[in-house]
Amino acid sequence: MTIWEMVMSNLPRSVRQEWPWRLSLLDQEALGSLLAVALGFVFARAQYARTVRPIIGWGGQVSSAGHGMSSKLVWVVEIRSGGTHNAVAESVEYYVQPRDTEVFPENVPWHGYQAAVEKLESLGLQIGKDFDINPLGAGFPLSAANDKGLYAARLSIPAISVLDNLYIRLRVTDGVGDTHERILHCLRGAEVEVRSALATDES
Repeated sequence: MTIWEMVMSNLPRSVRQEWPWRLSLLDQEALGSLLAVALGFVFARAQYARTVRPIIGWGGQVSSAGHGMSSKLVWVVEIRSGGTHNAVAESVEYYVQPRDTEVFPENVPWHGYQAAVEKLESLGLQIGKDFDINPLGAGFPLSAANDKGLYAARLSIPAISVLDNLYIRLRVTDGVGDTHERILHCLRGAEVEVRSALATDES
């Protein structure tokens, strides 16, 4: 309506007498009030969206392996939400990058959970012994109240030795319907931290 009124005000009077230019939607006073209300709504919505925006992070740590794992230490990755409100997962995808392979971020072939498991097994790794991935899916809640984090994956030393990285792409929807995306680099720092833990055990 604003564009319509702007165009009409710049037309010659003779043209404004013809159809459809003689159509008047709102007078300028009403239009100004409506525009002010709309701008106020947009500003309030933007401020609220910042309040409920999830702050998605992740962390990894060396932990003692449970029964059946192929190494006594494993790398455990957890997802956390540092925001004040919960979010709901929209999609979860994976990419397995074997050792000595190069891939560009824009060309990453994302896969589902089952395809990721099959790729890891094709590298000679056994599920439950060398790796364990939490089968997260669309609809699971990412709670801001969960201080411990949500378990995402466990990787043994043999798994770390044959992988450059394991990526998890997580998309979530917040309380106002906005979508946020975060890519987890699950093996970032894993090799160094495991070597440090093994050295500490030996000493």
